[in-house]
Amino acid sequence: MTTRNSPSPLPDANAGANRLAVERIIATEPVLAGCELASSALGLADGELGHAGPPFVSFAEIPAPVLNALIGAVLHEGWAGTRDAARSLIERGEIRLRSNHDLGTVSPMTGVVRPNQTVMRIENRAGAGVTYATLAEAGRLVLRFGFYDDKVAAGLDHLDRVVGPAIERALPAGGLPLLPLIAHGVALGDDVHQRNVGGMYGFVRSLAQLDNPVRAWLLDNPQHFLNYAMAAAKLALDRAQGIAGSSIVTAIARNGTVCGVRIAGGGSRWFTAPASIPDGGFFAPHSRANAQGDLGDSAIMEAYGLGGAIAHCSPELARLMHQEWPAASAAGQRMRALFDVSHPVIDPVLAGPAGVGLGLDARKVVAAGEPVRIHTGIAHRDGATGWIGIGVATAPVACFEAAVHALEMS
Repeated sequence: MTTRNSPSPLPDANAGANRLAVERIIATEPVLAGCELASSALGLADGELGHAGPPFVSFAEIPAPVLNALIGAVLHEGWAGTRDAARSLIERGEIRLRSNHDLGTVSPMTGVVRPNQTVMRIENRAGAGVTYATLAEAGRLVLRFGFYDDKVAAGLDHLDRVVGPAIERALPAGGLPLLPLIAHGVALGDDVHQRNVGGMYGFVRSLAQLDNPVRAWLLDNPQHFLNYAMAAAKLALDRAQGIAGSSIVTAIARNGTVCGVRIAGGGSRWFTAPASIPDGGFFAPHSRANAQGDLGDSAIMEAYGLGGAIAHCSPELARLMHQEWPAASAAGQRMRALFDVSHPVIDPVLAGPAGVGLGLDARKVVAAGEPVRIHTGIAHRDGATGWIGIGVATAPVACFEAAVHALEMS
């Protein structure tokens, strides 16, 4: 399938650039190596907060879940004593907001990152590169969905003071390789975006010295594994960043207002279009009418070839998202056609002979004329109700068209 906006045939030089980008992605070996404070790891100073997705152009663009999460972070850091005072600091620009991708991390949903929180270090054991994973909270009323109260504050402190350090103490010598755990999860039916049951079981099993209370907490919250997988995917895709002429996608992220993509040949530039409204399985009594525009850095998983790109490999997730299996499977197969090569490590039986794709090519997205499928959590748009479901959103074709156009003009 082609469209009126299909790109011109790929020149040999561009094909070579794409091959180089994919080779660098494949060569990356992400390993969980320890934990640090975000202030030192990411260079976040007092009065600065990270957030998911491309930067906001103005205060008016910040949707309610993100604004409430930012307010909660300001309160948690002790920079203001009331919600109104915290909001005023943000509105006046006295709190500097920074895109997580530019900081060297990725975080789900609102993605708000504070200087004094614990982040987990992910290193490339095959060469240069470091990224950081945030620690995912448990439950539906949590900061990443825009909710903050005393219970949420206690949960954040538990992550920073108990969970992160316990995982660090339990790491094997030399760190914990993450790609085999991701592959194990996919073999057990994970999409490694909205289903992470197999990945979490493998993660906990690999930490033989883990404290029993933390082990139990992790097993009760398998979605916590997503954050490590996200950082691993970013580490690999960042290795392709800056390759002139390459149309390989290195990031997809959403801030609740826009969805943005980056390509290897586009440097740090975001190519954006309005964020889609997700649909799928909602927790009663909620429906799509309550849904916030798509949020989070977690579509890095789709950029890496997982999540919605392997919808045909995760039948249990399709059921939970209220997706008919034949349609979900067919969508996953269409997504596979947008990638340049097969993943050398992740190869579940349900993927069939084509395997799992690696190297999402913006040119192929434009030529197909079909948006990239994203498996996502859904936040209530009021910014107070929290997590209301899981479902399917899309990265609009317009993002990829803008990226390809810029590449052709460069």
